[in-house]
Amino acid sequence: MFEWLFKYSSEQFRIGTLGFDAGGGLVLFVVAAALLALVISIAYSIARGYRDKKTRFISLGLRLAAVVLLCLPLLEPVLISTDVVPDENFVAILLDDSASMSIADGENGESRYAVARNLLERDGLLAELEEHFKLRFYRFSDAASRVDSLSAAPTLDGSATRLGPALQRVLSDFRGVPLAGVVALTDGGDNANDATGNMAADYRAADVPLHVVGMGQEAFESEREILDVSVTKAVEHDTGAEIDVKLRSWARESGPVELTIYNGEEVAYSESRMLRGGGKIDQLTLFFDPPVVGVGQYRLEVEPAPNELNRQNNSLELLIDTRDVETRVLYFEGALRSDFKFIKRALEDDQVIDFVSVSRTGTGKYYRQGIRSPDELAGGFPKSEEELFQFKAVIFGDIEASAFSLQQQRMIERFVRERGGGFLMLGGRASFAEGDYWNTPIADMLPVALDPSRSKVIPDDFMDRDKEPRDQGFRFEPTPAGLENPILRLSADPATSRSLWSGMPGLTSINLLGRQKPGATVLAHKPVDEFGDSEPLLVTQRYGRGRSTVLASASTWRWQMLLDADDFRHERFWRQLVRWQVASAPERINIDLSADTPEQGQLIEVAVDVFDGAYQPVEGRTLSAVIEDARGREHALVLREELLDAGRYSGVFTPSESGLHRIRVSVDGTSTDADASEAFLVRPPRNEFYDATRNTTLLRSIADESGGAFYEPSAAGSIPGQLRSRRTASSVYHSEYIWDAPLWLILPILLLCAEWFYRRQKGLA
Repeated sequence: MFEWLFKYSSEQFRIGTLGFDAGGGLVLFVVAAALLALVISIAYSIARGYRDKKTRFISLGLRLAAVVLLCLPLLEPVLISTDVVPDENFVAILLDDSASMSIADGENGESRYAVARNLLERDGLLAELEEHFKLRFYRFSDAASRVDSLSAAPTLDGSATRLGPALQRVLSDFRGVPLAGVVALTDGGDNANDATGNMAADYRAADVPLHVVGMGQEAFESEREILDVSVTKAVEHDTGAEIDVKLRSWARESGPVELTIYNGEEVAYSESRMLRGGGKIDQLTLFFDPPVVGVGQYRLEVEPAPNELNRQNNSLELLIDTRDVETRVLYFEGALRSDFKFIKRALEDDQVIDFVSVSRTGTGKYYRQGIRSPDELAGGFPKSEEELFQFKAVIFGDIEASAFSLQQQRMIERFVRERGGGFLMLGGRASFAEGDYWNTPIADMLPVALDPSRSKVIPDDFMDRDKEPRDQGFRFEPTPAGLENPILRLSADPATSRSLWSGMPGLTSINLLGRQKPGATVLAHKPVDEFGDSEPLLVTQRYGRGRSTVLASASTWRWQMLLDADDFRHERFWRQLVRWQVASAPERINIDLSADTPEQGQLIEVAVDVFDGAYQPVEGRTLSAVIEDARGREHALVLREELLDAGRYSGVFTPSESGLHRIRVSVDGTSTDADASEAFLVRPPRNEFYDATRNTTLLRSIADESGGAFYEPSAAGSIPGQLRSRRTASSVYHSEYIWDAPLWLILPILLLCAEWFYRRQKGLA
């Protein structure tokens, strides 16, 4: 409408200059117009019928304005604009071919890349630009490359939209060359944290505008995405793996959503869960028993939302390793008690834990279970580091300090501090202060101080015969820190976990401990109740390389006895508690990757720690490492000894493709020859499909900062005119007459009609 009224577009008026081509006739016109206005004014001043001055002046003003507009074309108004000299300036075309450009969110179900290509070719943007400019073409994603044309089929597999380096490449290529502007077609998925804004300032300084066409939608009507998946060994009864899933749904969820695990193309597991929707993140836990033993690659998928356009983030690969791992745990008990058989049952059912128990039955007599040979632990508790250090955790039941020699106590302290093992002391009649552990090496590593004045010769009675057995005793109440700790997590949702703990039967025994030590964390306590003040129950801390924990009760058996047979909260607690204890204990050769599930093309740092039988760092060895990729090809990895970290050898590796990889490390030495292997999964890059809507804020800001403009695809046709009208050293000026614009006739008619209607309204002839 603007162009029809004024003959030219609003953009041409914005960048052009208005003038008059009447020459010397301008003065004569002004004089004649002034005389005509004077005559009309006199005529209106003597005209009769006007009741007041206001009515007379309004009528006169409308008539004068119409006369002036009718006479204005006599001045020959012109629009002075600039144009480029054909083929003397360059324009660079940047086309985004990153992975997110494959998302089919166009109006007709076309991909973003297809919409961009159609805009350039089918809609004639390239042809119009080629009439006046020399064009140079670039494709960019995680890297930018100059191409002869855009006709080649794209791969659309770029893992990032690095717009900043692409703009830098163009500016560098055209240094000293007349560059009229840059046209970039991109969705702005700038996930590489490049300094794109700085490049926009450089373009303004170089007087090169950026004209950016935004591809894709600014928001999706419905979207579900799996953000992360992590896998641990089983902590539930008869399950093989615990899979923690973090996902988000932007839709309004009204019913359960299907989560499916695929083994290849076969469905291995499926479960329905409710999602909160509305952009909130859900953390779910699935328990999946893999169909095969060993290392397996699987794929987790979430059911697409209705009308979901971006489905590339609905799945994520995961690695499940169900190989038997030697995680030996030694339980040492002074006298069998109610807790023991329930703890033993919970841990023996865990396929990860090799549970070994020694119970004293008399002087110098021990009952051993889970031993590997008739001679193992025949004398009770280990007397050498070589024998003790084969375990990853030690649990003390109801056993007094005098049952161990000073040498054994010091060895246990080194087991935690140097070997990195876990130590857990349970409550009982002969534990903590009641077992005379204060001022011992074992007391030094406990997370609480022992107070002999609080020891109880006769334990307190927490039984109330007037209550049901389940309601007797005091509550085991997790602290806020405890609800976030893996030991006490009964559900992925902290609120649900808190509710599950509040429904546990009460405990009926407690050892009164002293203050917690600096660095220790209270995970659970006895709250203030009818039995007295709050007391710590479960406290843990890091000690050296390992972990030290106290559980100041011997009555967790009540959870097992008073819960339903199909309620496994007791078993889960004990498995998670012991697993957490052994998590810090390294193997003799410990392989550590900087990322558990790296992405293709991501630099991986590989660190290998080597220990001897006493778990002291081994220096000066030669390590050989081989990485087997998903195709079975082997790549040698160079591992060099760290100068500042004894016993550590490191190297780097960048996987060139996704899939299951394995690393094998061999150690050659005079006293110890050993090897180790580790499987890891390399995922294809997926960053481009998360938050994959168009980044309009970024694109508009860099366009404005550079002196250019941002366009919707439907408005991109005005870009050639914008580039042509820029004033450059090679621009030419031309004038376009606008005296014959329809507005000069329509507006006076409207003003005269308005004056007539006004007069009629006032009752004038």
